[in-house]
Amino acid sequence: MRLIGSVQDGEGDASHWLSVFNAEYSRKLGVPVFPGSLNLALPYHFDWFDPEIRRRSIWFDRSEYGGERDILLVPCRLANLDNEPAWLWTPTTAAKDRPDPWVVEIVASRSLRRTFHLANGSIVEVELLNDAPHAIGPEIE
Repeated sequence: MRLIGSVQDGEGDASHWLSVFNAEYSRKLGVPVFPGSLNLALPYHFDWFDPEIRRRSIWFDRSEYGGERDILLVPCRLANLDNEPAWLWTPTTAAKDRPDPWVVEIVASRSLRRTFHLANGSIVEVELLNDAPHAIGPEIE
């Protein structure tokens, strides 16, 4: 499954939470996690609860990291950025009720903007990987 979107500015909230819980994210994903996300605007609404997305999702329960919200992560690679490994990232609350459901956030081991010289409007191709190595967790309809 492939997504194609354009880079846009975010709110900066992800950088705060990925900094606070960086050790926990790194432990969960098995790699260092850069404290920030890359926002991509897709040409359509992204449905975190579509069966094709759910089967690829990793559930990161708040009890695992001490946060206030459960997190969904989808392993992927950035096809036009040297196949950089990455993850779609969202709190479950945002997955259910995001004001801009056509936007996805991507986290990786390094700053994607800086590493690949991305600017607002840059196109990024995201290839979602097959089934996630962890169960998705509880139902979140």
